[in-house]
Amino acid sequence: MFIKYDEYDLLELFLSEPISITGNTDDGELIYTYKDGQNFKVILTMDVYQQMVSLSLTFNDLIVFTGDFHNVTSIKKDDKALIMYVEKEERLKVKFFEQVGVQLL
Repeated sequence: MFIKYDEYDLLELFLSEPISITGNTDDGELIYTYKDGQNFKVILTMDVYQQMVSLSLTFNDLIVFTGDFHNVTSIKKDDKALIMYVEKEERLKVKFFEQVGVQLL
C-alpha cells in the first residue's frame, strides 16, 4: 500500500518542491514546508510506502500543533486546504488561506 496524492496539488499548496529525506524522491520519504507572511509554518513529513505522516504547525518557532498519523490512505487538495484521510476517512484539514490552521475531523 501507499499514500495516494497528486504531487502538483501539494506543490500548489506548499508553494515549493518537496525535499527527499534520503536524497532519492523515488524512496517516498518527503518533507514539504510552507511559511506564510505571519510567521506560521507548516511542516509535512511523509513516508509514502509506510503510509505515515507527521505534521507540525508552528508560530514564531513555537509549536501550535503536532501529530503523527499512521495508515494514511490519501491526501487531497480541496480549494486552498489539504485533507488527510486515515483508513479512507477524513481525519485532518490544513487550511492555507487567510491564516494557516489545522482542524481535526
